[in-house]
Amino acid sequence: MLFSSPIFIVFFLAYLLVHIALPDRFRLYLIIIGSTIFYGYWNPYYIWIPYTLCLIAFFGTRWIASTSQVSNRKTRAAVTIGMLLLPLVFYKYVNFLFADVAGLLFSFYRKGQVVDFALPLGISFVTFTMIAYTIDVYRRDCEVEYSAPTLTGFTLFFPQLIAGPILRAKDLIPQLKHPKHFLDAKITLGILIFSIGAVKKLVFADPLGDVVTTVYSGVQSLAGWDYLLAFYAFSAQIYCDFSGYIDMGIGSAMVLGITLPINFERPYLATSIPEFWRRWHITLSRWLRDYLYIPLGGNRHGFKKQIRNVFITMGLGGLWHGAGWTFIIWGILHGCGIAAGHLARNKKIGMWTQYVPKGIKILLTFHIVSAAWVIFRAQDITTVQRFFSGLWHAGYNNGELFLSQHAFPITLLVIFAISHSLDHMNRIRQFALRAHPATLWALIILLWVLSVAISTGSSETFIYFDF
Repeated sequence: MLFSSPIFIVFFLAYLLVHIALPDRFRLYLIIIGSTIFYGYWNPYYIWIPYTLCLIAFFGTRWIASTSQVSNRKTRAAVTIGMLLLPLVFYKYVNFLFADVAGLLFSFYRKGQVVDFALPLGISFVTFTMIAYTIDVYRRDCEVEYSAPTLTGFTLFFPQLIAGPILRAKDLIPQLKHPKHFLDAKITLGILIFSIGAVKKLVFADPLGDVVTTVYSGVQSLAGWDYLLAFYAFSAQIYCDFSGYIDMGIGSAMVLGITLPINFERPYLATSIPEFWRRWHITLSRWLRDYLYIPLGGNRHGFKKQIRNVFITMGLGGLWHGAGWTFIIWGILHGCGIAAGHLARNKKIGMWTQYVPKGIKILLTFHIVSAAWVIFRAQDITTVQRFFSGLWHAGYNNGELFLSQHAFPITLLVIFAISHSLDHMNRIRQFALRAHPATLWALIILLWVLSVAISTGSSETFIYFDF
């Protein structure tokens, strides 16, 4: 059930009517039932996965909290985390570990699959959410949740269930325990944010995705212009696709009186790779920092070990996105960028950076990120080589003809580049507060007319559903 699909609109309106009619004390059970329907609509046979992960976290954290001895707590936390990782490893990584890792190391015949099941939607996000909760209990950063319905509602809350943001217990559990009256919800603002997300997905991401797919699918006789357009188009597509989903999730939750954390902060305005990761997929970046980078030692044991920790963190962060060498290489490349950013802080090494204009830094960072996106998007290393070869060697003839044939996606890219600096949640909130209600609703209607007209009533699957 896609947020951008008609069936979700029907589902959400029905859910909202029941939400309004129910007394506040029953809202939690509505979340559980509604979220179960939402997840099960895709594949009812996989609904056991989020429930099982919730069950493991529920009993595992109680087990951890039942002892005060440090070594016992650590052992119990490790066992609980290991159990939480089992479904993710089975569905997402068994084939990669068997064929691509073991097969490479031991040179045996690498063909076929050990596991031939579809990847359950949102399994990575749910797993990371439950691991964060378990570690927070172990560290005593949050209290154990002894209410099974509350923890279930936290795990299954459908606006963030499939593709994040990755929540901490403090982000949602207090709101579930103390629900707002429906009249206190920021309904109009939520609808506006949802509508902006729909425009990102339907008006920008899906049409640009058609251009990208053509190039990455291996179509022959492409010009250099095709590769160049795909180079920029995928950067815009993946941002509009993912941030559009998050906006729709945040907007849906806001209509229901729930506030979810911001996950994007105009990432393509970053002046360095470290800053990019403070702006892109913020909840994942913080998760990797708090639960992987810092436990590895962070920057506490000298610069060399800090850089080692950065590479381990980003390599595993890349692997989290997908079971393949391209994702690992993508993560390591970003690790190089973060290491370079740390080097630039050195007074002697990074002295020259203060003389580089901010605009140049933004352009350089954006193009480094976009080049890495090629590796992220490619099916394999051969595709990466073909793409960069085409970008440099395919030829750039008949530019006017190409421009006329691809005027729409090029226009979308220009609009995206101009409007990206305005894509700021606080600006949207301020606009909604100051605008006249008639103006606000006219804008919302315009956004939906635009979305429906360009999408022709259909929508592609969200990119991050694969992760």
